[in-house]
Amino acid sequence: MNPRRLDLNLYRVFEAIYQEGSLTRAGEVLHMTQPAVSNALARLREAYDDPLFVRRGRGVSPTPLGESLAGDIAEGLRLLGTGHARRAAFDPARADRRFRLAAGDLSAALVLPAVLETLAGTAMRIEVQAYNRRQVVHALASGTVDLALDALPMPDPQLLSRKLLEDEIVCAVRPGHPALQRRLTMKRYLAMEHVHASGRPRGLGQVDMALRRLGEQRRIVVRTPHHLGLPYLAHRSDLAASVPRRLADAHHLATMPLPFDIPPLEVHAIWHRRTAADAANGWFRELLARAQRDTARAPRRR
Repeated sequence: MNPRRLDLNLYRVFEAIYQEGSLTRAGEVLHMTQPAVSNALARLREAYDDPLFVRRGRGVSPTPLGESLAGDIAEGLRLLGTGHARRAAFDPARADRRFRLAAGDLSAALVLPAVLETLAGTAMRIEVQAYNRRQVVHALASGTVDLALDALPMPDPQLLSRKLLEDEIVCAVRPGHPALQRRLTMKRYLAMEHVHASGRPRGLGQVDMALRRLGEQRRIVVRTPHHLGLPYLAHRSDLAASVPRRLADAHHLATMPLPFDIPPLEVHAIWHRRTAADAANGWFRELLARAQRDTARAPRRR
């Protein structure tokens, strides 16, 4: 069977299965019976000579081919439906729109405050969802999220990215900390007790990888998955937190330059190719980028 001769409704079934991760839920969304959904999927599988979806637990996941088709199918359906009209008619002053972001707590905290003034008084809203790097391609392709924020762009041909900001990593401590009395050397840095945040239960972060390249290791006495907990822990103890300067400044921590070279923290906006021409998505991407440029030009707190 030639895919070009397929009924358009079969692609709507594909999209529903992809978004819902379940044939049963796809049928409920489309108001179709389970046998009808299964029959549609069987025709798609025959046309593409691929299972397209395989069972995973109680649901289904796309095969590599299914994943690669998802973006094109979604874009095609939107262009044939109401997507083009919605793009042409987007007006930020009048839009009632919810922008969904996949982001970790640190990325969201660094990026979002700068855009709130622009959104004030409008009907637009932001919803931040937990970031899962393994699932972000699927989430962006299915429309579950509009944008993702990550420290690195993702090498996936379906995705596009733009660097929003970079920020220096500093050693942050409470005001009055004994370490502030002298210049921070490598020896003094390593003698301190540290608090570290990572979304992974194991493995090295950016700071510790830089130290390992120098043959050094710091003493981490507290490890937490939440970056926004670091300033509070540093404020209430003598622990040192190696964090972006923006985060330290926002929580009124004293800072010292790290005694070794380390690349700055970066935050990138990531979106799916199918939304590249969407006016609302494009406006929000530009808003994020412009807000970060304005913040970077603002004077640092002394």
